[in-house]
Amino acid sequence: MQKFLRDPLFAFILAGIVLFVLDGVRTGDDANRVDVSQAQIDQLADLWTAQMGRPPSGTELNGLVDNFIKEEIMVREAQKLGLDADDVIIRRRLMQKLTFLTEDIALLEPPTDAQLEAHLSANIDRYRIPPTTTFSHIYFSPDSRENAAGDAKLALDTMTPDSEWRSVGDPFMLRRTYAYVSESQIRKEFGTAFAADVVELEVNDQWQGPIVSGFGFHLVRVDKKDPGREVTLTEVRERVRADFDADRRRAANDAFYESLLGLYEVARP
Repeated sequence: MQKFLRDPLFAFILAGIVLFVLDGVRTGDDANRVDVSQAQIDQLADLWTAQMGRPPSGTELNGLVDNFIKEEIMVREAQKLGLDADDVIIRRRLMQKLTFLTEDIALLEPPTDAQLEAHLSANIDRYRIPPTTTFSHIYFSPDSRENAAGDAKLALDTMTPDSEWRSVGDPFMLRRTYAYVSESQIRKEFGTAFAADVVELEVNDQWQGPIVSGFGFHLVRVDKKDPGREVTLTEVRERVRADFDADRRRAANDAFYESLLGLYEVARP
């Protein structure tokens, strides 16, 4: 029981209940009173400055405060009429705001290096530097040739490492040389089949192929291959921290909802 009382989520729930009760008492006494604090005015000025790149003038600040008062009055009157009830957008926004509060509590304590190292080890494949290939290609277009595949095979038989290859083949809309690209990067530009074939080729100063892509036929020369490797926390600290915090947010939201669910009796068909 003492452990539960010390739980930040329990403290959050308790604080919410207290604020709800206090708000109910205040509403009964000051339902038609709007108090604008200096802190709220400063916040309005700060928001203006962030959006406009300069502080508001006196007239502009007065306008901001007037709009704030108008909004407060209109919202209160809408609530009195029950216009906020059963509104899907309002319900989702309230749930979102409560979720943000829960996440803020979850991230109050920064993670330690030991926690980040553990997260990295448990998800090492997510951060691994993938194998890469450096290659050049010569393109033969089916739209420009009657027999693009045959022309590619004929060129392959005559090509040597010393051949001026850039004058061979057809113009290509993308690059002719790719350096240190992963299979997924090759796939995005040439398609799955081409990428799978290229990464299987060995490093060789001779041209190989023809290899088929979504564009047509290609002769390929693989100049270098890097096997990829695992990374250290120093190399990917920011990514690991962001992912670790995202996991903490999800865990906090799940735990908070479970704690709330236990306070309700739910009837469903």
